[in-house]
Amino acid sequence: MAAGPTALGRWLALSLIAALAGIAVAIGNGPATWVDAALRLLSHDRVRLAEASGVWWRGEGRLVLLDGSPQTPVSAGFALPGPLRWELRLAGLPLGVIDATLSLPGAERPLRLSGTLAQWRLEPGAVRLPAVDLSRLGSPWNTIQPSAELSLRWEPLLVRADAVEGRFAIEFSQVSSAMTPVRPLGHYRVEVVGAGPQATLSLATLSGPLQLTGSGHWSARGGLRLTAQAWGEGAEQPRLQSLLALIGRREGERTIIRIGG
Repeated sequence: MAAGPTALGRWLALSLIAALAGIAVAIGNGPATWVDAALRLLSHDRVRLAEASGVWWRGEGRLVLLDGSPQTPVSAGFALPGPLRWELRLAGLPLGVIDATLSLPGAERPLRLSGTLAQWRLEPGAVRLPAVDLSRLGSPWNTIQPSAELSLRWEPLLVRADAVEGRFAIEFSQVSSAMTPVRPLGHYRVEVVGAGPQATLSLATLSGPLQLTGSGHWSARGGLRLTAQAWGEGAEQPRLQSLLALIGRREGERTIIRIGG
């Protein structure tokens, strides 16, 4: 006997629910490598996620900074020490709401990321990292092979497509270089202010025989553009001359450093 309209409708409804449930399960079990693909797209190949494991809404991996070339392998980038762990709450996603918790080594506390698919907000926080090798950040870092302890602190950051609003600071302490016996070279602070598609930055010396000062800007598409001056002070000044010759062009008593053109 043929199925009636009611039975056929019930069968179609159950089939649709089963199909949607299957799609939801498949999406929910999507790999953490989807996060790497998203970071690669949004950062124009400047931020990647290596050794990703778990699923896209809860997993971990190593955050890697690259020079922006699509051909640069992840293994050649600068990886932050320790894994980044994240958990995204799924309840708000159908409404376009993002609510996630991030855990980073050296962070004072777990970080909260919230907002919508169009705009994210990262709550204030701070991260301290032990001595790290900065030579993988590309030129001119690979020439002078520096290492430093890093400290990052930021106010609330709003992130949109190719735009960042907010302020944060990066301090480099106990800085050293394989190209000079002078240790430490100094303690430096970079202040960054995001105001739309471009962030401005300033570089200042807090202490140390190698003096640095400069300013520049950063954008997701163009990367970093920085012009700085460097010079030696105190008893270590003579021993810094070979390093100064490597990092820039001499103009009078100062060495001019240009990163990114």
